[in-house]
Amino acid sequence: MHKRSEGFFPGHHDLKIFFQAWEKKDNTASIIILHGQGEHSECYHRVVDFFKDDEWNFYAMDMRGHGRSEGKRGYVAHFNDYSRDYEIFLKHLFAAKIKRGPVVLLSHSMGSMIQLKFLSESYSQTQHPLIQAQVCSSPLLGVAVPVPQFKDVGAEVLARFFPKITLWNELNNKMLTRDQNVVKEFEADVLRHDVMSSKVYLGMKENFSTLLERASRITLPTLFQVAEQDPVVSTPAAKEFFERLGSSKKRILVYGDGARHEIYNDVMREQVFQDLKKYLDGIKSGG
Repeated sequence: MHKRSEGFFPGHHDLKIFFQAWEKKDNTASIIILHGQGEHSECYHRVVDFFKDDEWNFYAMDMRGHGRSEGKRGYVAHFNDYSRDYEIFLKHLFAAKIKRGPVVLLSHSMGSMIQLKFLSESYSQTQHPLIQAQVCSSPLLGVAVPVPQFKDVGAEVLARFFPKITLWNELNNKMLTRDQNVVKEFEADVLRHDVMSSKVYLGMKENFSTLLERASRITLPTLFQVAEQDPVVSTPAAKEFFERLGSSKKRILVYGDGARHEIYNDVMREQVFQDLKKYLDGIKSGG
């Protein structure tokens, strides 16, 4: 079993960012998790539990305005603050925790957008030689349902005059999972939230096109795990991005039969975990 620890580190502009670690003394491989919008690091306990007998340590942070980190729920002054916090988190881990590899970056939804931003803008193999691969679960690279133009205009107005106002993100738990026990867990989780500010929305929208243009810059071995008909994010956009990736070692796994957005928390998660393990075993063995 892993030994769990937690702490805080100073993020961008010294905001207190929460992180936790699940470690075994003799483990040498590490997975760094970045959660999605409205979630927090503890939402990935099923992933960690699945690998309880394996040779991976896990590290995860709560993004600003999420979970136990400081910041107004669902608000960010600038979308890049997320990626700046993430880079600081990586520096903290490699300075204080992770000394050996391989290291795999694992993210979900908006966390994948931020992870992909880092890899297309700031990552260098020389600076981060231990990072060997990345995994993206249901990456946010477009939305499943087109947003009406009047909402885009309204977001621009709010961002200019009332940037701290947050509104319901229009997601419900049935869009996330079909597992009723998980739904009950979500409903009782006081650290989850379902609000978003215009700054976050507009930052996401801007990155849809920017990241697509920069996809070829990402050469890290990559696994995409996506739902065939994701009700939250655009699976066609994820597939297009995947095709444009510059990596020579990339794989995409598409889950049908009504798979929901949070595939690590859906009823078919055992298969998703087995696929993830197979991929990670290949990375660990140098494949």
